[in-house]
Parts: sequence; structure tokens; C-alpha cells
Amino acid sequence: MIQKNEFLRMVFICQIHIFKVFGEYELNFNLKEEGIELSIKGKGKRKRYYRNLDGDEIEKFIYAESGKLVVCPVEPVNLPKIGVAEHLMIEFDKPLIIEPGVKDSFFVKFPVEIGIFLVDKKDIERIDIFTKTRAKYILYGPPENGIICRWWKSKSYNDMPEVNKLQEGIMKVEVENNYHEWLEMKRIVFRAFDMKLFYNEYAYMHSYLNILKKTMGETAFNKRKPKNMKESIDIYLAKGIKRIEKKFIMEWGFK
Repeated sequence: MIQKNEFLRMVFICQIHIFKVFGEYELNFNLKEEGIELSIKGKGKRKRYYRNLDGDEIEKFIYAESGKLVVCPVEPVNLPKIGVAEHLMIEFDKPLIIEPGVKDSFFVKFPVEIGIFLVDKKDIERIDIFTKTRAKYILYGPPENGIICRWWKSKSYNDMPEVNKLQEGIMKVEVENNYHEWLEMKRIVFRAFDMKLFYNEYAYMHSYLNILKKTMGETAFNKRKPKNMKESIDIYLAKGIKRIEKKFIMEWGFK
């Protein structure tokens, strides 16, 4: 028979194992997982925010009476510096060949960047963004007017894959070939401005690809919140940037 103290210890261990990094926290907490340490400590209005990611440390002081801290995945184009890239290219480990008129779906993985936000009833303030992934970049299109993209390589999966939640997210891609010929696809490009992220214990996006021509396609995102998931804070909306165009045209092909 398991003694009461042993039972409580086992429950505590299980709680640590299933602890979710993403979520809302009070302005007094401490979190450690997989090389990441986050904390807010202090008395009264003055508090200290501290983050350590594998030895990379950041420290800020917060003056607040109320509010919460939100830890959530953000558009994966902010690091190492905002403005370097505004698009994400996912390259498949093996090409996909799609028949004319076919409509289907598959899953890919994408890199995760984690945003830290202070939130109250009136405002949202971003205080930190970090990632456990290494940022790589690639040019999509011709050198004179192409687009610099954050680059990521992924397999394509028929079913939702398992992921390292602090490094990889899951993206569902619904593809439709409206071109009259077979099409071979080695890559797909998304604009970060169009992205809509959700999360529970992992990051998630739901995207669309409409193949229009041999070298042209249109990518977009589903804005509807999936069941049992929360909506990530939108960096662009938090900045007051309005979304007008909601689709991105891939005009330089899929190879």
C-alpha cells in the first residue's frame, strides 16, 4: 500500500512532468524547464524579470500593481533581430507531387519563438522574445527583388507529429491544386503578418495553399480558434497594425 506522503510525492512529480510553459502567470512566479529559466520576483510594485536561456541572460525591472504575464508562441521571424525577415519558408525533406484538382491536407513542423508579455485590461506590452532554435535564412525569388525568409526544414506528415514543444510547432496545411497540370512542390512560403497562432502545451497554426499556376500559389491562415486551445498574442495587433491583405502570393515557384 502506498503511504500518503509517497502518494503526494508521486502526484507532485507528475505535475512537474506535465507542466505547461505556455500560459498566463501572476507577477510572482518561477519556471524552469529544458534550459529555460523564467522568473518575476519582488515586493510591492517593484519586481524583477529574469530570463536565462542556456546561459543567455536578460534582466528587467517592472513597476506594476496588477496585471498578468503571458508566455506564448509568436510569429517565428523576430530573432535574432526584428526586420531581418518577415516570411517563413518551410522546405520539405522530400518533394510533394500533386495531381490537378486534388485537395488534401498534411502536417509540417515550424520553429517556435516564445514571447513574454505584460497584460492588463488596457494594454499589452512585449518584454522579451527568445528561442531555442537556430535561425537560418534563405532568399526566395531573384536577387534584385526577392524576399529574405526564415528557413526551416520539415518532413510532411499524414498525422499530427510529436514535437519538442519548446522548439517546434505543428502546422496543418490544406492544399488544393487548381492548376491543370501535375505540380512538384519542394517548399512553401508564408508571410508572418498573416499568421495566426494558437497553443495549449504546443504551438499550432492552420494554413492554406491554393496552387494557381505552375509557379504561383497563394498562402493564408485559418483564424478560427481550435477546440481546447488558446489564442496567442498577435504582435502586429499589439503594435496597432491593422491587417488588410490576408493572403500571400508565392510568385517565384515551389522549387
